[in-house]
Amino acid sequence: MPDLVQNRTSFLLTSFTVTESTRLRNSGNFAKLRDVIGNAEGNPSKQSRIMNKFEFLKEWYYKEDDRKDCLNNSLNIPIGILTAVLAGIYFFSNKYNYAQESIVLKYSFSIFAIVTIIFWLICIYYLIKSYNDFYTGYSYKAFANANFLHKEEEDLKLYLETYKEDLDPNITLDILVQQNVEKTLIECIDVNVYNNDRKSAYLHKSKIHLLNCILSLFILSVLFTINYINHEKEEVYKVQIIKNKIMRDDQRRPPPPPPPRQEPRVIKEDKQPTRQIPPPPPRPRDH
Repeated sequence: MPDLVQNRTSFLLTSFTVTESTRLRNSGNFAKLRDVIGNAEGNPSKQSRIMNKFEFLKEWYYKEDDRKDCLNNSLNIPIGILTAVLAGIYFFSNKYNYAQESIVLKYSFSIFAIVTIIFWLICIYYLIKSYNDFYTGYSYKAFANANFLHKEEEDLKLYLETYKEDLDPNITLDILVQQNVEKTLIECIDVNVYNNDRKSAYLHKSKIHLLNCILSLFILSVLFTINYINHEKEEVYKVQIIKNKIMRDDQRRPPPPPPPRQEPRVIKEDKQPTRQIPPPPPRPRDH
């Protein structure tokens, strides 16, 4: 990883030098041109201003995190296409007239239907591998928690106070903390890049087989169209008619008599009246 950072820095430094040199050469300022080339080649502080290692690692870490989200979101379109392909296979297979078609076209249709299903299954397999490594999941690395810097400062502060006499006097707490942060970033980037590369490779393979699936479905649709034009399948519907028996007016039964009337209440003068409790409502009849 340090070699990669150094090579990246050298590449950017060279690009800057070439661009600045071209501009100065075109303007005729050759004295300034010699200064730019000399400073870029022999001044380490110039290189540090052009590319900072910590900023480079931080940006790379964020880019890999965004790349992971982009890879996961890019699965939506293939899944939608696979759903449409499956619906097409079901429609063609269900509407195809196998009885009246020739043997060659009939077997060709069956073979391409099977090939389309095989490509469909392979594409589903690689999509699952790309999303969660076939239900095992990808292990990404990140900072331990929000108190990462605080804990590093406390631990390194104690270390610096204990071994201050044995360390280089130029080493400070900020330098030690930055070194640990850079090591953590490098470790996280290595793991995350490896996982994202695997996701990207599986997604690429799934798209290849998705393309094969679409091409096979296209040939299947051509065979279905030939069959539909020459031997349109007649749909057979089963209709069950239930005949209702309609009774004539003279065959109807007479209705039952109405309910009996209420009897009048008897009132005696030597007895106290009682409160009348209304009868419960009638229960509905069971049909």
